[in-house]
Amino acid sequence: MNWDYPPDPGPWRAAECHDFNEAVRQALSRLRTELGPAWQIHDEFYALHEDPDLDRYLADPAAFVRT
Repeated sequence: MNWDYPPDPGPWRAAECHDFNEAVRQALSRLRTELGPAWQIHDEFYALHEDPDLDRYLADPAAFVRT
């Protein structure tokens, strides 16, 4: 998420998105293990991906407009 202006691209490249997604999966797995079968975890995890407009945004953030 771009904390300065959320509609603009987030700052993470593909590798960082991958690492974040893997960390989320691991955390959910640990949580399920710790809570045991008596608990159901209903997650709505959507994998994070590099924004295709990131390079254009980084080139000139002040003038960036989604097309």
